[in-house]
Amino acid sequence: MKSFVTMLGNYLLYFAVTTLAIFLYNAVADPILGWGQFGTGENISVQLFMILVAAILLSGVIYNIKYRHLKQTPKSFWGLSNFSKISLSVTVHMIIMGLMFTLFNAAIMKLLLTYNITSMNDFLEVYYNSVPFPILIVSAVVNTSLELILFIGIMFNEARKNVPVFWPILFIAVIIAALQAPAGIVMMLIGGALGILYGWVYIQISSIWPVILIGITFNVSLFSMRKIGWLDYIENFSAPTLIGLTVVSGLYLVFSALWYWCKSKKEQGIYLE
Repeated sequence: MKSFVTMLGNYLLYFAVTTLAIFLYNAVADPILGWGQFGTGENISVQLFMILVAAILLSGVIYNIKYRHLKQTPKSFWGLSNFSKISLSVTVHMIIMGLMFTLFNAAIMKLLLTYNITSMNDFLEVYYNSVPFPILIVSAVVNTSLELILFIGIMFNEARKNVPVFWPILFIAVIIAALQAPAGIVMMLIGGALGILYGWVYIQISSIWPVILIGITFNVSLFSMRKIGWLDYIENFSAPTLIGLTVVSGLYLVFSALWYWCKSKKEQGIYLE
């Protein structure tokens, strides 16, 4: 029970730090820059970059204060995320998984349009049009990396100590889902699924790079599909075709995650022998 409470405490602590970064942007940066409150107005991707940098820096301060208070000597804050090298085959597979998640997301988004549910598509358009395309792509790389360092490398890592892995993965999925609220309930569910995938892959491979690769590939390919008109083309697909794309891409992601789990179990068995 104590470990579970500690896990929740860690999540609340770093979530509060992120909330503080958003508050500081709204109270200090917005009156100066005049871009609008976070998530609205102009330069949304630049707003996000500023908040992520502030949240990571504040998390570093809190991390050191916390362990000094506990009179413990933790690993380096910057090494917390675990930037271990990964093989070329894992790199390629993570990129494919990111592309499959893009297809999964796009198919659901366009399927919803056939039922006049536009929240996901509307949010994408607002974000897409908030800055010029080159800045959007750069931010998709930089902001995605910073997001995953904050939420998986720092928040998730601090919370998963001494508890069954199911619980920290579940809670990080809930947090990531909550952040998708402006795009509607379906996007929240997709965000939750992505959070589970991130946590699961991170646990199995023990490096932040696979998670970052999935996230970057997903965001860059989604915006690129919007730029070259592929999303508009998919919109012309029939509902059964879109359902088929959703099922195929979803199953690929599930079986990929299970494959890494089986591989991890096998390697552990070899090590124990």
